[in-house]
Amino acid sequence: MATYQDTAQLQHRVRADVCVIGSGIVGLINSIALAKRGLHVVCIDQPTDKQLSSYKVGESLLIFSNAFLRTLGELDDHFNESFEKEGFWMAHGLEGRTDFDETVSEWGFESHIPQSWIDKFENPVFPRALFRDAQIVRPEVEAELRERARKMAGIDLLDRGLVRDIELAEGGGDHLLRWSSRDKREQGEIAARWVVDCSGRHRLLARRFGHDLPLQDDFRTTAAWAQFSGCTDEIFDERWNYRFPDGVVARRDHNTVHLWGDGYWIWLIRLAGDRISVGVTYHRGRPPEEGNAREVFWKVLRRYPLLEWLTEDNVLEFSAYRDVQHLTDTFVSPRRYAMVGDASSIIDAYYSQGISLSMTTSWHIANIAEQDVKQGVLDIPYLEHVNRAATADWRIMRSMVQSKYSPAIADSRFFILDHMLDYLVFGATLLGRFRAVRWLLETDGGYSARETPEQERLRTGLTRRLYLSQSAPWHRVDPQRVAGLIEGWHRGLERRAMWRLENGVQLPPTKAAMRAYSALPALWKLPRVQRMDKADLSLAATKEPEFVTATGKEYRPPVMAVNGTILLTLTSLSTLFDIVDTGVRKARAKGRELRRHRRRVFTLTDPTR
Repeated sequence: MATYQDTAQLQHRVRADVCVIGSGIVGLINSIALAKRGLHVVCIDQPTDKQLSSYKVGESLLIFSNAFLRTLGELDDHFNESFEKEGFWMAHGLEGRTDFDETVSEWGFESHIPQSWIDKFENPVFPRALFRDAQIVRPEVEAELRERARKMAGIDLLDRGLVRDIELAEGGGDHLLRWSSRDKREQGEIAARWVVDCSGRHRLLARRFGHDLPLQDDFRTTAAWAQFSGCTDEIFDERWNYRFPDGVVARRDHNTVHLWGDGYWIWLIRLAGDRISVGVTYHRGRPPEEGNAREVFWKVLRRYPLLEWLTEDNVLEFSAYRDVQHLTDTFVSPRRYAMVGDASSIIDAYYSQGISLSMTTSWHIANIAEQDVKQGVLDIPYLEHVNRAATADWRIMRSMVQSKYSPAIADSRFFILDHMLDYLVFGATLLGRFRAVRWLLETDGGYSARETPEQERLRTGLTRRLYLSQSAPWHRVDPQRVAGLIEGWHRGLERRAMWRLENGVQLPPTKAAMRAYSALPALWKLPRVQRMDKADLSLAATKEPEFVTATGKEYRPPVMAVNGTILLTLTSLSTLFDIVDTGVRKARAKGRELRRHRRRVFTLTDPTR
């Protein structure tokens, strides 16, 4: 068999500290981050014209993605011109409805913070990176990042080739990557101490070195989505408005909207330029409609009169993945390679966590690679912690999604409490997110050479805690144990909800909407929702106390330090009520069944009756 060297004359040879495979948003951010650490990076890819011009999926930023892209990616100005995301909004029961009436359960969070909070921050970018999420157009962001990478010292953007083969070095030498252009007219070699795979669903390293981890259950999903033109404010009339108890009006369409049905959900992500990204993702084991992904997409959308304006005529591009989920058993290898983004794992578009988890994993990879290249020290305990915590984060996110694909979503208490558990996980990250933003801004977007001792302290702490599974108050617990506890918590909520549904317990549709300055739902009202005229757990806003504000210079802002503990307490008490209430209902049901059984036995044994 002919070797790569035999097929054509070698034309290019280059040496780098790190070779990044893939020049999508994750590959470009990794390249920029590593270059800011003082490393020489070669980023290799050869996107087609179709890939460069594709509308792709509309991207909703959340948790860590906004912070890293605004600061490390230097996209603050770009995001200020993007469609501002005011929060996230979930609903169930909207099928066949013409508005969000009292038959619809809802859960929402508006992330806008008061101007008085914004004014306290010394750096105006800080509150935007911490709180001001956006809904972005991926190709436009990637084009800007690509130009930044092309001009940046320390990055060679090799955009005319695809990696065909990799030979891993033994010991401390360089890995060897062989590449060629699509037409095979150009080829070459890259010698690199580190390789970071950001090749997306091609999953070059995972497949090459056998890192794919089979899923242990039958939960598989298919996703289909399209971008549409002509999405103007006029389409979203007053039916899309939600009024808080104090009279403040929120526009649901200015949030990332999720509409849940039995075994599926729909996303609505408005974008700049009067465009909107709409997707349908569903459980492959029990699809909501018959047909291929495109047919299911349209049949599901037609269930919603509120979305009747979405037609084939204004489709800009349609895409689908038949099998969305996959997982790698390794994120960072001691053999000096890493896999990030879809090249490592993907769960579901729900909560838009793909890029967010990629940003944090990439930051940890940069720490490990920088120490190895500059100091010759490969920190194995840190590397192992990254693998355990990143895998735990994937498990946590998957458990959030998996539970809601079950029929339990029709139970309004489950709908509220399962989203509350998600809110606990995300809310607990607030302190870590604050510290990450502070480190990023104070190092001018991630230049580690500009660290002061205080910033080094921030980075050291974040190496242990910048994960969903290692936030306070569970940061001292093994990340895999945290993931197991949260998975079990979701399963318990689902199991009790299914019992209620199967035994005819009808709870009223319930709503709970929050704001950054009124950030808790009135879960203490759950025991009496059946007696409420309007089952709405939203609270009126109150004047915020001074201690909830921050300047961006604190190490441990008080409210952020206790946020996770407060949410854990409230979620635990609400779950305890769910356990007790369902247990009492079960006992009563068993008592009724026992009495009926005794009457039947008595009737059969008493000849006079």
